[in-house]
Amino acid sequence: MSPVTAACIDKRPKGLNVFEKYLTVWVLACIGAGILLGKLAPTVAKTLDGFAIWSGGAPVISVPIAVCLFFMMYPIMVKIDFAEVLKAGRNARPVGLTLFVNWAIKPFTMYAIAILFLGVFFRGLIAPDATSSSGSATA
Repeated sequence: MSPVTAACIDKRPKGLNVFEKYLTVWVLACIGAGILLGKLAPTVAKTLDGFAIWSGGAPVISVPIAVCLFFMMYPIMVKIDFAEVLKAGRNARPVGLTLFVNWAIKPFTMYAIAILFLGVFFRGLIAPDATSSSGSATA
């Protein structure tokens, strides 16, 4: 019997492996490696930028980032017990609260955070031709 099957049958939580235990270190190491790669081989970034879906002269979807995000989320998605998801969905109150927060509150808070950081804190770092005078994005 595999360890995954045994853990599912026993319902006992498994300890963290080395990768999970030191995830913060791995993230910082990857950020550092990315910065170092960008400094040592700037053409790699330009090449990866070429694999983007463009609209109106601007990259809209970075295909390499989309692929990496898929591989980052896939292991989590295959561990979901959909029977538990269906059972949780039978109780309308938490589902309704989650939908309300995600669709009625979060879009506005994220817009406010974006305005705060892009329109206030980092405004001096953004090129004037990349901004609009009214503070909102132009089409």
